[in-house]
Amino acid sequence: MKNVTGIFHTSETKQTHRFWLTREGIEKETLSKNAEKSLYEDHSNPIWVLRHSLGTNQGAEDYSSMDYEKYLSQDRKHLLEKFLTKSGIKDLVYRGINVPVPASFYSHAVGPIHAGVIEPGHFRFIVEGEEIQNLDIRLGFQKRGLLEKMKGQNKDSISPYAEAISGDSTVAYAIAFSKAFEEAHGIHIPEEVNFARTVLLEIERIAIHIGDMGAIAGDVGYYPLQGVCAMQRGVPLGVMEALTGSRFGRGALSPGKVRLKKELTESSLNELTKRIQDVTSDVAGHFERAANKSTNRERLQICGTLTHKQLKDLGFVGMVEKCTGFSRDLRHHDPSYSLAGESINLDLDAGQMKGDAWARFYLRYEELKNSGRWLTKAIPLLKNFHKVYESFQKIKVSKAKSGIYFGATEGWRGPVLVSFSLNSSGDISEAYVRDPSVLNWHALELAVRGENIGDFPLNNKSFNLSYVGVDL
Repeated sequence: MKNVTGIFHTSETKQTHRFWLTREGIEKETLSKNAEKSLYEDHSNPIWVLRHSLGTNQGAEDYSSMDYEKYLSQDRKHLLEKFLTKSGIKDLVYRGINVPVPASFYSHAVGPIHAGVIEPGHFRFIVEGEEIQNLDIRLGFQKRGLLEKMKGQNKDSISPYAEAISGDSTVAYAIAFSKAFEEAHGIHIPEEVNFARTVLLEIERIAIHIGDMGAIAGDVGYYPLQGVCAMQRGVPLGVMEALTGSRFGRGALSPGKVRLKKELTESSLNELTKRIQDVTSDVAGHFERAANKSTNRERLQICGTLTHKQLKDLGFVGMVEKCTGFSRDLRHHDPSYSLAGESINLDLDAGQMKGDAWARFYLRYEELKNSGRWLTKAIPLLKNFHKVYESFQKIKVSKAKSGIYFGATEGWRGPVLVSFSLNSSGDISEAYVRDPSVLNWHALELAVRGENIGDFPLNNKSFNLSYVGVDL
């Protein structure tokens, strides 16, 4: 299967670069100049990607007079009728929205301010009784001008901006930007250095997965697992801090560089390994007890379900894709994982991957076990890191070649993709960032159709998408 997963349109050159996600990785395709119109007509290009990449401010949205069945339709013709005007395609930012509401239905608005500690976003429901008929999601409340601030940055100054894209994916974005700049400068990274990055990426993965498993358990009222996860999430974050000095890995990764604490010894690495081993075993055991409770299964199974057809047609990625039984994962082709003696196990229990909230819950458990097991083999091998790294740092770095570069890595949500145009001085002239959430917010819109309005928080948490990763 091959899907368009990102579109970078450079305003300077009017050139469009399209990124395809395949089983082997991500490929870049450069289209002819002024190809914007044909992008809308091409069914390969997901509407949410187009709106994120090319969308413009067209003011408040008013669909109140639109035929209701057309409004709900996922047919591309009807979607373009909604979002494409003479001024271009509408962006994803909330500026007011009116929706068609049939007799006996009602419109229900949630956000941008939500209950609990959560990012701001606007959810507009059309509901009959307590059943969701449609959901429109609009974002844009956290725009920080990151893409503009990235202009003029180079390999030595980009990291703080990369780390700020989505704080729960600090390591993933730092790796993606590093890969792109290293290609531009012709920097060959030793296997041992890439391996250290991979260790940090997997620690980030299990920390977030543990937190999410607990949050989902809390939403179904199963507090034993919620309490365990709330406490144990701190263990991998503590390991990250012991390795890098930051609980989220900030400042540890940049193009051509990896910073691990110099005082790490074989003994201290073994102690950190034991922490990962213990927390993996403890959380997995509590999850298995939760999974055996019929009330938990009944709340999560056949709830918020996505189909294979939706996945193929709309290009959903990462966890959202894997929970339907597909196994695309950029880690399949990353040789650094094999340095631990054996590559990471990426197999998932196909019988559990039915595209529902249960699958998204269970997937986190399986990835926790797989990543935890790999880390127990990998962390002790960091004892060789500093010797290799000191030798590597003596290598002279070449001047960057101008052009378009990109980098991607399999973050915990899915593949994060970044691209930029470099000028002859090695500075960014234009940047593009595609978080997995750009595609997967639309998956949430579709997954909740036909579900009880009271189950929306549970479904939303089972996806745990990034608001800020879209807002930029």
